[in-house]
Amino acid sequence: MPSIIYGSDTSHTTSSSANLIRRASLPVAILKRAETWLSEERYVPAANRLDVALYRRLAEHPDRVALIEDGEKVTGKDLLIRVVNLCQKLRDSGVRPGDRVAVYLNRSSEFVVAILAVVFAGGSHVAIDVGDPPERTRGMLEDCDPRLVVTDRVLSGRLGAGPRLPVLLMEDCAPASDSIAWEPVADLEDEPAVVIYTSGSTGAPKASLISHRAVTSRLNALQRSHRLGPSDRMVHHTACSFDMFLIEVYWPLMFGATVIIAEHGRQREPEYLARLMRDEGVTVLYCVVSLLDLFLLAHDEDVRFDGLRAVLTGGEPLSPELVRRFQARSTASLTNLYGPSECTIYCTAWECPRDPAPDTVLIGDAIDDTVLWILDEDGRPVPDGAPGELYIGGAGLAIGYLNRPELTRERFVPDHLGGSGGRLYRSGDLVQREPSGDLRFLGRVDRQVKIRGYRIELGEIETTAIRHGGAQQAAATVTGSGADARLTAFVVLPGGAEAIDRLRTALRERLPGYMVPAMLRTVDALPLTQNGKIDRDLLAKWAAPETMTSAPADGSAAAGQGLEDTITEVWGRVLAAPGLGPDDDFFEAGGDSFKAVRAVKQLEAVLGIPVSMRELLRNPTVTGLAAELGRRLG
Repeated sequence: MPSIIYGSDTSHTTSSSANLIRRASLPVAILKRAETWLSEERYVPAANRLDVALYRRLAEHPDRVALIEDGEKVTGKDLLIRVVNLCQKLRDSGVRPGDRVAVYLNRSSEFVVAILAVVFAGGSHVAIDVGDPPERTRGMLEDCDPRLVVTDRVLSGRLGAGPRLPVLLMEDCAPASDSIAWEPVADLEDEPAVVIYTSGSTGAPKASLISHRAVTSRLNALQRSHRLGPSDRMVHHTACSFDMFLIEVYWPLMFGATVIIAEHGRQREPEYLARLMRDEGVTVLYCVVSLLDLFLLAHDEDVRFDGLRAVLTGGEPLSPELVRRFQARSTASLTNLYGPSECTIYCTAWECPRDPAPDTVLIGDAIDDTVLWILDEDGRPVPDGAPGELYIGGAGLAIGYLNRPELTRERFVPDHLGGSGGRLYRSGDLVQREPSGDLRFLGRVDRQVKIRGYRIELGEIETTAIRHGGAQQAAATVTGSGADARLTAFVVLPGGAEAIDRLRTALRERLPGYMVPAMLRTVDALPLTQNGKIDRDLLAKWAAPETMTSAPADGSAAAGQGLEDTITEVWGRVLAAPGLGPDDDFFEAGGDSFKAVRAVKQLEAVLGIPVSMRELLRNPTVTGLAAELGRRLG
């Protein structure tokens, strides 16, 4: 097995490959004919290996900036040394090929180093969002049973780790040497490199196992359609619980571009992200549809985003109206990506035409190494133009679900039509093919929904409400779309306001913030259809917000009432939460960055003065924001 040595000693190396690397100023010596696979790919093909592909790119361009965090630049050489050192620490701690390693870190260069080191060690990383409730985190750790957890001293206190869950602290992993050997593991192409958890209908998240081949296939397809080069910079801001973060980290590093790391916790601030993109010269951006909408809403209409050359979006339906608004403010191309996590990042793409702007937004056709079938309920291809369920095959398919053999068999089915390599994934999405050959997304076959790109099984919310929140019955529904999407849960729950408070606490302790309903409504009984099933159409009507009249822009609404009353009224509308108290926290009451933008815009219209997102973020209570704004109103 080849060894690649980091250090200044190159006396053992005489190959042309080694001379090339020495000229690039990286102190690397290649032993045991490692130059063979490095230059000719005879030993470990880089095309299907994340570790080898990343090593090649960073080693060939050691002085190129790979990461920028808070203005600090990390070169390819420095990143590689840190990754290989941590890789060795992982192996010294018992990590072996095929092991899972949980990464529990804030978004940072250390997070990037950690996930790369796991892959270099031959393992698969399970990146866990530090914003998830501790109980959910512990449940995922118990389910994935990692060899160890990579975290830091502050975050480790949340884990409650015991003998079965050893922890490796990043503070103890500073590079001890720049001459540590790295030995790539053979035959990893079809082994897991990434584990991604998504919402599960049974009340517990489920994990997809994603192979090296699947990730590299997707990144190579993306590179062929949206080529990145040394002059490109891409911001990493997406939560690690969403598989699109793989695009933001791996794609730039594999093809010589620079990753700009957004400060942890500031993804709520559109002004910060826009300033970061401007100051760091970001050229390529991925963001979910709702975040794209948020960027445009948070900035005046005369603010343009022409520094971008390409924007990728997806995760939710993209409206023609949003496409037109974006194209009016940026010269960048806009591409709509579609694909479930089980198919690794995306499997179709459609670049939105600019002239004329589209009246209908499609999801495109199959990307490279991908097979698509549109089938009816009996598994037969539908006629051209007819709707049906989308089945997906090809190199991007996940290996299956971790510890869920029955669910794996249910969703990953044999390819009885041929051409996909043996399996097809039942997406549960309804589509139809347009005359152009592109697909139109029609909706879901089941009850799964998406909010701001996150896949949510409504059954997980309902199960949690019953199992842990004391509800006798529960039914969740979603209304609106894009930035206006919100969850409402109807519950049969005796006990009045105190019981609702206990239920809300239980949901917040066990579900990530995007899955906690903005509104909890008690009912004596859930409505039923004539067939005895829950009438979800009626619940959706009950949950729909009342039509709001536009607020006056001359401050007259605030003139007749106190500032706190005005803020309470606006927040109540935005959050669909009447009865807010003066000390209630906007975000704890169901607010997020998208609702915050709406609240700020409505307050500006009512009060007649500018209100910034930063003021709301720093003063998230009614009394706090009233005091802040009151100083300006006199």
